[in-house]
Amino acid sequence: MDIKQANRNVVLYYFFQLLREPLFWGPILISYIRHVSQMSLSEIYIMEATCLIGIMLLEIPSGALADLLGRRRTIFIGSALIIAEHLVFALADSRLMIWSANLIWVVGMSLVSGADSSLLFDSLRVLNREDDFRRIEGQSVSFRLLLVAACSPLVGYMASWNWRLPVGLGVVFIAINCLVTYFFAEPPFAGRQKYTAAGHWRLMKLSVLFVSNHRPVKWVIAFSVLVGVISKVWFFTYNPYFELVNLPLSWYGWIFFGLNLVAAIFSHQGHRLWSKIGDFGSVLMILAVVSLPIIAMGLLVAWPLAFLVILQNVARGYSNPFLGHFLHRYLDSSNRATVVSIKSAVRGLAEFVVLGLFGLLLRLVDLPAGLVILGTASLIAAAWLIVSYCRIFVIQNN
Repeated sequence: MDIKQANRNVVLYYFFQLLREPLFWGPILISYIRHVSQMSLSEIYIMEATCLIGIMLLEIPSGALADLLGRRRTIFIGSALIIAEHLVFALADSRLMIWSANLIWVVGMSLVSGADSSLLFDSLRVLNREDDFRRIEGQSVSFRLLLVAACSPLVGYMASWNWRLPVGLGVVFIAINCLVTYFFAEPPFAGRQKYTAAGHWRLMKLSVLFVSNHRPVKWVIAFSVLVGVISKVWFFTYNPYFELVNLPLSWYGWIFFGLNLVAAIFSHQGHRLWSKIGDFGSVLMILAVVSLPIIAMGLLVAWPLAFLVILQNVARGYSNPFLGHFLHRYLDSSNRATVVSIKSAVRGLAEFVVLGLFGLLLRLVDLPAGLVILGTASLIAAAWLIVSYCRIFVIQNN
């Protein structure tokens, strides 16, 4: 790879991030599934948990594949599968089709996960600009969030006219994103080895051993898993909570406009905020905004509390660039995508367990009580992470 190709990768990465997720279905996702398939909220949680087992099983092999065959190939194949998933989802009229779309997504997302940020980081290494990773990752995500925010107010109105219109329209932009991935260039640190099954297995085994013996990497993975799992469970309660407090459907899009705008601001300005509050301040802020609002929403069920979901998006915008740089600075290019995929696999296992348990919990208690339990558990885990951070990163370094 030459300098020109590395710079092109950085530019294309902005477009890749901009269009990698659906632009029009966030505000109505759970309501759409329930409308077209007649699934209950508990069933949706269990379905999501089951699909995450697939993520857990495929993440590490797909990450190792990216380290052996190259990031570009795996990203392109994964993006093509995600197009297929969105088509099935847009046409779904039964539980079977919703399940099928989720299973296709599992394969596609596992191929993209880990390979994408590794491609960016290795491209920046060619340019001697590794320290720009947090800024570029944050800015690229912020542009996507701003675009999603701009589209969100339209979603509620489109869904009021036809449920399938916003979902189907999103497929077009996902297809454009797949085309963008085709023009990536392969960084020189990936795709250099001839693929063999033995080599694939050896890389996975060595990467697992690396993680198990590296305390800072294990802490970053644990932190990322907690934030990701709690955020995902909370996200699935957005629509049911809106319905519980009788918010008009047209308001859904405006709330999602606000939360995506907040996420975009914290993603775009994340590197500046980090320079002021540092790693530990970032940890405290993220843990606070993914725990305390959940408890408040459960204790007091009222429509103004629905707007607290905006606080979760402080973590959503800030945590990816912050944790991405935090993790990548401990990794070597030879196993970078594999280790990132190990993180995703652990997160997938945790999401399977927690989503499944929360789905079962909602059969025993109502949604407000479930939110209180979720937020309390998050606070307890957050306290443990703060204590362990001090032991690993503060006491150990003094």
